[in-house]
Amino acid sequence: MRPEHLKRLIPLAFALVMGALAVGLANRWVTQQRRQLDVERQKMMAAYRPPIDVVVASKDIPEHTTLEPSFLKMAAIPENFAQPYAVRRAGDLVGKVTVAPIANGEQVLSNKVRRREEAPAVSTLSGLTPKGKRAVTIIVDTITGVGGFVRPGDLVDILWTLGLPQAGQKEPQVVTLTVFQDVPVLAVGGDTESPSAARSAAKSAKSGAAESAQYLVTLALPPQEISFLLFAREQGRIQLSLRPKAEGGTQPVTPANINTLLEMQLGIKPMADAPPPVKPTRQVEVYKGLTRDVVSLPEQEE
Repeated sequence: MRPEHLKRLIPLAFALVMGALAVGLANRWVTQQRRQLDVERQKMMAAYRPPIDVVVASKDIPEHTTLEPSFLKMAAIPENFAQPYAVRRAGDLVGKVTVAPIANGEQVLSNKVRRREEAPAVSTLSGLTPKGKRAVTIIVDTITGVGGFVRPGDLVDILWTLGLPQAGQKEPQVVTLTVFQDVPVLAVGGDTESPSAARSAAKSAKSGAAESAQYLVTLALPPQEISFLLFAREQGRIQLSLRPKAEGGTQPVTPANINTLLEMQLGIKPMADAPPPVKPTRQVEVYKGLTRDVVSLPEQEE
């Protein structure tokens, strides 16, 4: 090979060697970076926690508002972003009362709500009244008011006792009907929290003044049922029946009267109504010419 050709090949060879060296170094750097990224990814995956579901507000909720299912929704957020008092189940909040405003999308915290009976006394009655219902107040005593033990937040049934006219009878038949069930108690006396009115009524009952211890009970009913309740109050006697807190819903209740009482408790079926007495008659012979007929005529009362 000629010297001039060799001189031309030396720079080319040098360039090829340096290029190969650069490619090798670049590959090595990329490999190191990939390994480092894999290590960082593994560290992140080891520290990663799956999101958790918490209850958030589906709308702006004012203070002193009774929570309903439509006010709440579930949201998945990283666990480290969950607030200390975040609630995980919407059912744990339904029926409780807010003690502070909650913004749309804000996590609903357990320290911002209270049970209805624990709600602050400054809570407005309109804020405690469930949507679709109205507040109505009736007067009860320690007998019709379950001995004065009804408290705000309790659930009661409402019974109505009245006299129904009977065909052919002078005296009306007394009947007791369970007209409403599972009715929320919003207030006792003038208080939505303290059972002071009920306690004073119970105390009066123990002292022998049960019949004179009257107080107010405010209930939550749909508008139509309120009109029925007020009508029933004017036509008969209203009695409250206290329900267990753990029991909800309604069940069929047979109206109580003398017939259902004898049949269900003693197995005695009511007697069928006796047929009207047959009035005595007398027969009279009637002659029309040569024709003889016999006609029955009622006996005249003396």
